Amino acid sequence: MSLRTPVALILFNRPAETARVFAAIAAVKPRRLLLIADGPRTDSEREWTDAARHAVSKIDWDCQVETNFAEENLGCRRRVASGLDWVFERCEEAIILEDDCL
Repeated sequence: MSLRTPVALILFNRPAETARVFAAIAAVKPRRLLLIADGPRTDSEREWTDAARHAVSKIDWDCQVETNFAEENLGCRRRVASGLDWVFERCEEAIILEDDCL
């Protein structure tokens, strides 16, 4: 059985935490998954943001996946607000999770 309510996950530069939250999401197999990520603040941070994005790339269930990954850093306030606007342009309702909410 899969979760009917869309799930939106906001992630950034914490690949280990992102992987743990993603594992919990995968356990309920939502039919729709919306992924929001901010871009790195510096070139050296790109390794971490890329690793966090990679942590959510292995979807092994029937799921519509949509991504909204910023290439440049927008900052927490702008990225979360623009990401949530993007989610609710696509869905009437969604479960919203962040990479540090397990």
